[in-house]
Amino acid sequence: MGKRSVVHIGFFLLISLMMGATVHAARDEAADTEQYPDVFIPFDTGETPEYILVVEKSTQTLRVYEYNGKPREIHRFECSTGKSVGAKERAGDSKTPEGIYFFTRHYEDKELSPIYGVTAFTSDYPNLLDRIAGRTGSAIWLHGTNKELKPRDSNGCVALRNADLEKVAPFIRLNRTPIIITETLTPESFETKTALKSVILSLISGWVNALDRGTYHEYVGFYDSEYVPDISWWNGWNTARRQLRADKSVLAVESEKVMFFRHKEIYTVLFDLCVRYTDRRYRVGTKKLFLKQSQDRFRIIGENYQTFPDIKKAGPSDHPLMLAVNRLHQPVADEAPPAVVRDDKIENMVDGWLKAWSSKDIGRYGAFYARDFRSQGMNRAAWLKHKKQLNRKYKYIRVTKRNLVVRKGGNQMTVSFVQKYESNRLRAVGRKQLVLKREDGQWKIFRETWRKM
Repeated sequence: MGKRSVVHIGFFLLISLMMGATVHAARDEAADTEQYPDVFIPFDTGETPEYILVVEKSTQTLRVYEYNGKPREIHRFECSTGKSVGAKERAGDSKTPEGIYFFTRHYEDKELSPIYGVTAFTSDYPNLLDRIAGRTGSAIWLHGTNKELKPRDSNGCVALRNADLEKVAPFIRLNRTPIIITETLTPESFETKTALKSVILSLISGWVNALDRGTYHEYVGFYDSEYVPDISWWNGWNTARRQLRADKSVLAVESEKVMFFRHKEIYTVLFDLCVRYTDRRYRVGTKKLFLKQSQDRFRIIGENYQTFPDIKKAGPSDHPLMLAVNRLHQPVADEAPPAVVRDDKIENMVDGWLKAWSSKDIGRYGAFYARDFRSQGMNRAAWLKHKKQLNRKYKYIRVTKRNLVVRKGGNQMTVSFVQKYESNRLRAVGRKQLVLKREDGQWKIFRETWRKM
């Protein structure tokens, strides 16, 4: 090979490398400038994606987004909002409220009058901020319709065609899935909001730490000066945490499943609040915080619990945190802990369930669940619909286990293990717990929970 040929080859190799670098740089720049609706802020997801409903009143559209690190629009439907223009202020004004709301109840066809179509979901309007602002009215639903869908034709609800709502319904988890209603969506750069994500997570972490070990003044320091939180429970909590730690036992307040969104200047944060004491762990409830930026800092301008744990004999004035603490105080010495057992049949059942899940065989997968199964606000039918939707979206799913432990207590089995979940779009490792019960002579999954590790 002559010198001229070597020079030519080297020249073309250099050009190829430069072009490749240019393409990668262009891709990186495009990634940095990707734009999404202004209501979204980056947050971390767990084992499965979150789903968010967004209503844009100016275009009379409802969009369904799948969120897994970034929002991705997966459905868009025509909708109908209130006959009157503007955000709802009072009962009877035929306006649709604007803000971030959550669904609290699901009605089936047989429970509804024809005006609501085949299914309906109630929202939590008016929420705390609405009530503080003096907004009135109620019964703001997402529902179907048995008549022709027309723009701006409801009394304040959000209406969809029956067939469209049936497509949306599997994505809704009560008290978890938000519906964000706004007049107009504005596209914004997503990557530039990572700093905003860090600031909000830092506030939540600080708030939880103050609850865990902080002083009263440290705790109230996270609140806006014009909002007075209910802190009548603080002295009881302060005494309880001191007593629980008296013997050097581990007590910790934790947050998990954190997500947050923005509507105009208001940021809404939703997460599960838990208390862990030695080897016991109780869910306090699903906490909702409303944040607003004030003098370069975020402050809490409102708070409440979206859900409470199902604790018997709880009064309406009992604070969820103190209810959890009271359960920690209850002696358990006279109750034999569930015995750890070696059960090959149970392990084989779990392996079969994981195989059906990984192969996306929804029929075989569903056969492992009890008829009265519930998880994440879904019954068995809704759970399987949800999983079927995910099966369509992922090219492959691989789910494996390690460190399986089986405990037998009464008529139930509790199975826990480290679960590794992989797909072409998501990877997650966490602690899976299955509660099994006997049904038709076989062990079936009665409850299922997962916690990120």
